Amino acid sequence: MRRIVMALALFVSAGCATSGHLDGGDTAPVNNGNGGGSSGGGGGSSSSAGGGGSGATLFGDASIGAVPVTMIPVVVRDFRFYDPVDPTSDPDFEDPPLGINQGGQQANGYNGPWDDGDIVLDTLGEDGKPIYKNATGSTLTTHGKSSFDSWYRDVLGTNWHIDYSLPLVRDPSGALQYDSEVQGVPYGPGLPDQGRGFFPIDDHSAYASPFGNEGEPHNYSFTVEIHTVFTYGGGESFNFRGDDDVFVFINHKLVINLGGVHGPEQRQVSVDSLGLTKGQQYPLDFFSAERHVTGSNIEFETQLDLKPAPTQ
Repeated sequence: MRRIVMALALFVSAGCATSGHLDGGDTAPVNNGNGGGSSGGGGGSSSSAGGGGSGATLFGDASIGAVPVTMIPVVVRDFRFYDPVDPTSDPDFEDPPLGINQGGQQANGYNGPWDDGDIVLDTLGEDGKPIYKNATGSTLTTHGKSSFDSWYRDVLGTNWHIDYSLPLVRDPSGALQYDSEVQGVPYGPGLPDQGRGFFPIDDHSAYASPFGNEGEPHNYSFTVEIHTVFTYGGGESFNFRGDDDVFVFINHKLVINLGGVHGPEQRQVSVDSLGLTKGQQYPLDFFSAERHVTGSNIEFETQLDLKPAPTQ
């Protein structure tokens, strides 16, 4: 997953890679057919299988730079790399299309990126989760409703629920911001991606998952779910840049759709264009998925004064 940025106008870019390596390009999947067992990093009190943990007190990211002005609760769900002989693994993770290019035509090897805009409906479900669009079929990068439904729901044995806190800072203009290239974890030597990335649940962090890094320098194959609210004042926007899949809903309507396994992509949304009423409070719900090595980034900037959504 690449880099995510929130700003007053919804500007989003999503992708599975950083500048040095485009996830979803010619990179083969990792560990396919080799088993999806744990690789280091015990769960600790911050996580639980199929249920919410108690949370941890330390950031999974390096938290470099300005002092956070607010902490936004996040649910991270960790998945193992897909293993065709393990029915508890999810085929949507680390199993990019083989022999198919981004247009859906036959191609040699892994020939991405694979943009996939037909994964979710344009209205959020009554349970606050995205709804899979093709209820009886599949899409270019997903394998059906059952596999997708585990992305943002706790499924015992398939994913691991981790309660995480995302530190937001103010940029010089006063906008709220998170930038994994500043606040994230170093990629480390020997990787095509350099600098820092979004790796909240790496081994040996406060948020480590029992599934572990699976032999990789970082823990890939996870989803992110965030629920916030804001009071609309007029003139705001939301800017985003990141990868892989990113789905942003404002007032339960899909305003950013960056589905697929791909490199960084961008979107900008002017909140004024959404027909909202000034002075009223509205929800902003954010969902993403990191589904292919090796880059992972989130950068967002917004003038919206985002607050944690009230618990249900």
